[in-house]
Amino acid sequence: MTPSLFSHAPEPEPAKSQDPIADVVQTCTVPRETEEAFRGFHEYPHLWWPEEFTTFGEGTHVEFEGGALVETSEDEESATRAVVRDIRPEELLDLEWNPGTGSTTVSIVFTAEGSGTAVTVTHTGFEAARDPAAQRAEAESLWRNVLQRYGRFMGAR
Repeated sequence: MTPSLFSHAPEPEPAKSQDPIADVVQTCTVPRETEEAFRGFHEYPHLWWPEEFTTFGEGTHVEFEGGALVETSEDEESATRAVVRDIRPEELLDLEWNPGTGSTTVSIVFTAEGSGTAVTVTHTGFEAARDPAAQRAEAESLWRNVLQRYGRFMGAR
């Protein structure tokens, strides 16, 4: 690097290498076949999605609508929580997740397991967020609570 022509000019900071942020992986098993488990997640989130993990809080209606996961308040305000990138009924929901702090990716996989279905959420791409560590911590709490509620809705113990 050549020195600055001006003695008072600060040296540029070296590029920071960002350590990879671990993915969030959460799984629950529900006592339903994959078709019903998928429908419960995709068609009925308004019945089980935790209000404390919505933009508008109490009274929020959460649904997949028009290729997106949308939250609607009691005052008809709406917020897009995620955009559907790929959907394979009974198998996969792949989402571009953007809770306002940088776009990440969420894959929800439905796998037959014994007489039930394992539902695995994998949330990746935190390096793109403004505050990767904070967004990862939020995602871990979010998916733990979302899957607990969904599991109870679907009859898991």
